[in-house]
Amino acid sequence: MTQYQHFIPRFILRRFQVGQVKSKTERRKEFRRTGVEPEYVHYYDVATSSLDVRPIGKVYGVQNIYQDVRSTDDINELEKKLAVLERHAACIIKDLHQALSQGTLTLKRRLLEDLRKFLFIMHYRNAACSDIYFQADHPQNTSSRQWIESVMKAKGLHSAAETWLHFLRYYLDTSHSDIMRDAAELVEKYGEEGLQNMITESHIPPDLEHFPAYTYYVQANGYFFSIWEAAEGEEFIITSHAFGLWEGLGYGCPGLHRIFVVSPRIAIVLRHVLSRPELKEHTKPGAFVSCLLDVNPAPPTPIYTCGEHGTHIDHINFQSAMALARYRSSQKGEDDSFVFKITKLLRPQTLNFNSVLLVNVTETGSLTFLSKESMLRAARAFLSWPV
Repeated sequence: MTQYQHFIPRFILRRFQVGQVKSKTERRKEFRRTGVEPEYVHYYDVATSSLDVRPIGKVYGVQNIYQDVRSTDDINELEKKLAVLERHAACIIKDLHQALSQGTLTLKRRLLEDLRKFLFIMHYRNAACSDIYFQADHPQNTSSRQWIESVMKAKGLHSAAETWLHFLRYYLDTSHSDIMRDAAELVEKYGEEGLQNMITESHIPPDLEHFPAYTYYVQANGYFFSIWEAAEGEEFIITSHAFGLWEGLGYGCPGLHRIFVVSPRIAIVLRHVLSRPELKEHTKPGAFVSCLLDVNPAPPTPIYTCGEHGTHIDHINFQSAMALARYRSSQKGEDDSFVFKITKLLRPQTLNFNSVLLVNVTETGSLTFLSKESMLRAARAFLSWPV
């Protein structure tokens, strides 16, 4: 059965909705009456240079992208698992919007892990990734070709898309803590530098079944989490590639920032840990190249369960990936909290942020916005943006 499946969840698209936002009960009632879902967004199609209003149910998705024909009991099982993760994320993002007036948000460790997992999968599930992420003969996969072919043979997978679904299932079925433990085993055995060299310079050994856990680990461990609020009177836009978009360079390596727009008001931005404020005095001039360096988000403040510094973590070896993974997955670690200071952008910073999104829109891409007035200002700012 053909099914349109979203790579940008409906709960995010609804925050860009044109007209009155209806409750679930109201939407169902109108759908039964008219056969049409009463939810629409502005949608600009770059390929056709057309702007119109389209149903949320018909944008930012692909037919059958999560259907796994190998799952004989339910080929849509993965989409149902995604829906569970999305419900958790929607509740956290709702709390985040309610916290804007206070300027801070406090999250328990497990909620933060749920949100981190959601963000990682939001990037992984992008339709553009499904056919090339594990394409053995793709130019970008030279170092991983033998590993991809080995995994496909061992698991009975016959295409890049099937392999992509296989690891989507791994990410969905495995808890954040267990993924981090799988990655920690690799880090303990090969070291961070050794794993990076496998990716960039040599090759990934064919027997490393859980190597994708290291990809997850890099984002979870290598970036601090920050919350950016659009300037008063301005709004963020979303594009077909606005989830996990890499921006900037850190010491010559791409991905100083990873950007996730979750509403017209809020973007979640992951910034590389090497740019943490306490490391500033050790930073070499020109080490960071980015259009967003004039924004200075503060890393979250941890509140450990046994006081400011947490006496129970004094014995933890912070240089050991496995020791950290064990602590974070423990009951004591579960009770830790993190306080995030929401970074309110100025108008020029908001327009600049939108320009970063716009410059990365592809010829076959699309974009969506809430108000035409805000979009017009963003477009004018982009046209005068230095390339």
